Amino acid sequence: MNILLYLEYDGTAFHGYQRQPFVRTVQGELEAALFSLLGEEVTIHGSSRTDAGVHALAYPVSFQTASTIPPAKFALALNPHLPEDLKVLESMAVPEAFHARSSSRGKTYVYRILQRLQPSPLHRNQAYLVRRPLDIPAMEAAAERFLGTHDFSAFKSVGSTDPNPVKDMQGITITQEGDLVDIRITASGFLYNMARIMAGTLVDAGHHRITPEEITTLLKTGKRGKAMVLPPQGLYLEKVYYAPEDLSLD
Repeated sequence: MNILLYLEYDGTAFHGYQRQPFVRTVQGELEAALFSLLGEEVTIHGSSRTDAGVHALAYPVSFQTASTIPPAKFALALNPHLPEDLKVLESMAVPEAFHARSSSRGKTYVYRILQRLQPSPLHRNQAYLVRRPLDIPAMEAAAERFLGTHDFSAFKSVGSTDPNPVKDMQGITITQEGDLVDIRITASGFLYNMARIMAGTLVDAGHHRITPEEITTLLKTGKRGKAMVLPPQGLYLEKVYYAPEDLSLD
């Protein structure tokens, strides 16, 4: 039986998603919990790699099991075996061919910024502090240059393993509520650190350090600009998209 789980986690105390020896990871905790529940070794397949400190609102993983637990009951059965900063939101059976990563059609990431003078104890691990006011219309004008299909080589870090830098940027919105500014980015896929570099570029646009025209030039040349990789604590994986037929058992 092929099972799909949607996870929510606070990435603060994790060394990322992927299993690593001697450190705490999301995959390691989940596989240990599944062994505790099922008594069988289970290898889970995550939808993407999230780095240390990055959070997830609905992170899909899939795995094969011989368990007789009803698929919809996995969340209820598994959560008592999981730590407080990692929980299952939903569980379901999916077709045998489904794979959380290779079946993905796109993703949405949110980068959260706290725009105020003084740091916040409550948001220190959930948002990136920006003390200077941001020009939101300037950020929106810059964001438009990313839309469409482009080579995003200029917006990846060294170590990216994706052989195809061409991605379809489907939507970018910037919303503000009080001191919090959310940059929401939806694309067919993301290169290593791409969302955090794009967010850093838009912060630079909000401080008038880069123009929309310069972003277009970066996309055309593929040469990495000066935008920094924003810290991980502001980044959230919000949603992974699948075609209905990939999830349907009918």
